[in-house]
Amino acid sequence: MAEMNAVVGFVPNAVAKSLGSKGSPSKPLEVQLERGSEMHVRVQPDDVAGVLIGAAQKGGTSVQVLLKDTANVETFIRGSIGEFLKPIRDFSTVVWRPPLVSIYVHPQLLDKLVALNRESIRLK
Repeated sequence: MAEMNAVVGFVPNAVAKSLGSKGSPSKPLEVQLERGSEMHVRVQPDDVAGVLIGAAQKGGTSVQVLLKDTANVETFIRGSIGEFLKPIRDFSTVVWRPPLVSIYVHPQLLDKLVALNRESIRLK
């Protein structure tokens, strides 16, 4: 089975609805890695192989953004400068999670998987 990389996280509901109707993003997609976290991953539209859309809650929708083999992603933190100027005394207390997750999908079935996901949720 082939391996694909994906960014797993959350996007605003409005972004998810546009992905559900159009299929792939027309502008860079910014995925929040965890609810309430300021860490994001930006994916350019040309780097997206497909998007799987999950459940929506509290204004955000869970997504799996499947990446092409040649994809480049940008990881960034959004917040006020005051949050970043606090001293870190013990580096073992810093929570960090790599932004990419490996998902095993057969390349010939990717389009079918994305289409089935889109059918099953039918965003309104």
